[in-house]
Amino acid sequence: MKKQLFFAALALLLASCATKPPVQEMAEARSAIERAQQLNRSSARANSVLKSAEESLKEAAAAIDDKRYETARRKALEAKRQAQLAASLKGGVDDH
Repeated sequence: MKKQLFFAALALLLASCATKPPVQEMAEARSAIERAQQLNRSSARANSVLKSAEESLKEAAAAIDDKRYETARRKALEAKRQAQLAASLKGGVDDH
């Protein structure tokens, strides 16, 4: 009985996570991209990675429009990681 209750609660929790737009993740991705864009130093690799971050953020926004929130969350997190890498490649420190 406890096992069934646990799995029911877990399913409810997962369902509630998947039904909300990833507002926090989108905001963090936007901020990371803005920080990377503001760094003056640049390289072809950093620019390429930053462009990928921007594209991932656009894909996340499109997924939100389609109510595919888990995909949106994954793409927003990907955008944030890419932006942080771009900042690192530009010589900036971004450990957020």
